[in-house]
Order: sequence, then structure tokens, then C-alpha cells
Amino acid sequence: MSTQTELIGEHLPSKSHSREVLDSWLTSEKVEVNRHVLWLLCEKENARGGVAAKLRDLMQDHYVAPEATAQRLANWGAPETAKLLREHLPTKKASRSGDIGEILATEIAEAYMGYGVPVRRLRWKDGRDTAVRGDDIIGIAPGSIGKPSFLKGESKSREQLSPSVVREAATALDRDDGKPSRHSVVFLCNRLREQQKHDEAAQLEHALLHSFDGHSVEHLLFALSGNNPRRILHSHLTQCTQNQCCRYAVGVHIEDLGKFIEELFGGF
Repeated sequence: MSTQTELIGEHLPSKSHSREVLDSWLTSEKVEVNRHVLWLLCEKENARGGVAAKLRDLMQDHYVAPEATAQRLANWGAPETAKLLREHLPTKKASRSGDIGEILATEIAEAYMGYGVPVRRLRWKDGRDTAVRGDDIIGIAPGSIGKPSFLKGESKSREQLSPSVVREAATALDRDDGKPSRHSVVFLCNRLREQQKHDEAAQLEHALLHSFDGHSVEHLLFALSGNNPRRILHSHLTQCTQNQCCRYAVGVHIEDLGKFIEELFGGF
């Protein structure tokens, strides 16, 4: 377990750092299904102990901005800052599971898929066990024709993934003609402008005002599960048409998922 000082880092983890953590923890297998991608990641044997503290570092950034953590450290020191961090963390099993799914989906999108996810949504939860409304993930990448490309992501976390849960995620992705929801983009732009990132916000607002015309949009259907998601995700992609935007069905398989989540949150 990390010490309190190690848990309360002052700097945002880099994409290369995230990838290093994920590479040391998970195996990876990709299969093309029509024009879509099935991507399976499984926990390596005996790898968890070596990455648990690093995973908590990544988690911390999703709940509290590094600047806020640094200021708390200056005001109160590491032990009290650690106590304040725990006030942000969910206490209910379902909330913890959902948060971990969204965190891992975001880290994978940034580390492997070439998208930046400019806002950590979990910092704006109305309550520690309350879900944030809107699209789980909106990723942005430079486009080939001068317009940014977008990733719309939906995350699910279940000890036993089922076809109905995947259909629920797919329905959310297909909503709004498969484009990021207007509510989610406005939320994202407001957060960026609060951070004085006006150029990034303006790009998003321009896309929104023009209904994403000319912008590429890809989908991420992410599933964190205790059972092997291969069959369910493959079946889903075979039903997706070639006319749909490219969809990545990404499954992270952790056999003792409930124990894994309990261990992660128990280490704070």
C-alpha cells in the first residue's frame, strides 16, 4: 500500500505514464469485426500488486485536480489532504464499480487510442455516490482535414456482463444520431472556459454549433467485467452495420472484479 504522501501526488499523470501502467498490468488482443474493433484486455498473472499504487495515482486525478491537491498539501499537509481526498471517493459498491469503469475507459482512450479527454467528469459529481449525467467520455483528437475528431464513449462495469447491459450502452452511443450529446459538450466547454482553455472550448463550440458536420466521430463501448466479455462483445459488433461509425468494443476482464475494486478503494 502507498503511504499518504505517495497517494497525494502533485502532478497530473502523463499519457506515457498511464500506458506504462496499463502495459505492465494487462494483456491486449485486437480483432477486426467488419469495420469495427473488438479489443480484449486481461489482467496478467501476479501483476496487480505491482501496479495497485500506480492505479490509485491515476484514480486520484479523476476525483481531484492536481492544483487543488497541491494547495491542500500546502495548507494542511499530507495526512489531512488524504482525509479530504477520501471525502470525494464513493462508498457504495455500485458507485465504485461505475467510477472504476469510467476511469479505465478514459485512461485507455488516452493511452492507446490517440484521444485526449480534456475534462475529468468525476470531479463534478453532485455527491460521492451520484452518477454524472451525459456521455461518459468525450475524447478529442486532431482531424485529418483540419477539424477535430471525436470519441463518444459509454462505460459499463459488471461482475457478470450480460447482452442486455451491452445493448444499454449501445443505445446510449446511438442516441443523438451517434454524436456527442449537446448537453455533454456544453458541460465540457464550460469546464474548459473555467480553466481558461478558451481555444479548446471554441473548437468544441464550433463543432456543436454546426452539428458536428464534417467531423469524424468514433464510438467506444467499454465493459469492465468479472466474466469473459469476448462472446458478448463479438456478438454485438457482428450486429453493427458497416454504415455505422467505427465502434471499439473494449472489454477488460478481471476475474475477481469485486475484490479488485474493494482493494483499490481500500488503499486510500
